[in-house]
Amino acid sequence: VDLGIFLNGIPLFTTELKEQFTGQTVNDAVKQYRLTRDPRLTLFTFRRCLAHFAVDDDNVYMTTKLDGKKTNFIPLNKGYDRGAGNPPNPHGFSTDYLWKEIWEKKSLLNIIQHFVHDEKVLDDKGRQTGRKLIFPRYHQLDCVRRLIDDSRQKGPGQKYLVQHSAGSGKSNSIAWLAHQLSVLHDDDDKPVFDSAIIITDRKILDKQLQRTVSEFQQTRGVVENIEKTSKQLKEALEVGKRIIITTLQKF
Repeated sequence: VDLGIFLNGIPLFTTELKEQFTGQTVNDAVKQYRLTRDPRLTLFTFRRCLAHFAVDDDNVYMTTKLDGKKTNFIPLNKGYDRGAGNPPNPHGFSTDYLWKEIWEKKSLLNIIQHFVHDEKVLDDKGRQTGRKLIFPRYHQLDCVRRLIDDSRQKGPGQKYLVQHSAGSGKSNSIAWLAHQLSVLHDDDDKPVFDSAIIITDRKILDKQLQRTVSEFQQTRGVVENIEKTSKQLKEALEVGKRIIITTLQKF
């Protein structure tokens, strides 16, 4: 492995680095993980490390589970000109945000505390069929952090619009944001919000959203799903439930 990041001796990440001047790209790093790294070795077993990165001058890809040829790598790029990849960097590599922003000490501890999640995989009947380790993609991390920082500075009463394309992890972004807003404190250590309310305009609660937000709670009872009547919503608001998920019709 070209690079490993450890915290007090505990492995967090492994990375394969490729440099295009030598004729190798991020695709070679991905191939290396899939074909030459044994997922049965302790360092590479599932949930031993938080993520494995494939990096070159222009692109960053990552996975949370090595599974031989079936290993699924997804981009951790910023995006460029309304498309994939990363913007040109006049001061260095286009991928230097990885070690300057994401792997920076405070950022990394924040990711471990608030973003990395060990999720149960359930079938249509709610039966557990496996586990999945979730690590935020760049657009999710950037979106949630910017909203949290602005809310901490300006307080309640602001309006924001977030555009998410299909399949880009909206439910995860909403869950991370709601949980962090529910415990957000200002500079005087006072809570910024009484409750975080997630409202969907569907008549029936979005089951995926409901399940994701509930899965992300670290303390049982933080999330209240309003599935019955408007009275249930009224009571949740009155007792100050930290996160409330409801349909617009309940109001």
